[in-house]
Amino acid sequence: MEAVNKPLQLLEIEKELAGPDREAALVRYDAVLARLEDRIGMAMKEGLPPDEYPKVELLREANTLARKILRLTARVGG
Repeated sequence: MEAVNKPLQLLEIEKELAGPDREAALVRYDAVLARLEDRIGMAMKEGLPPDEYPKVELLREANTLARKILRLTARVGG
């Protein structure tokens, strides 16, 4: 895996998810998205300003979609 400071390109992630270590890659990337989901949930639970709520709700939906796409990509890659 590349250095933490260098962002991975989508194609590189897709290649990892299609490779022989796809299960490990799936677990690793899903863990990142799961942590984001937890942080979103905590922020919503603690309360958000009314103008921030729709933005965070959209982020939550995008994160859920990203996790689904991640799983599908890993499955198809196999």
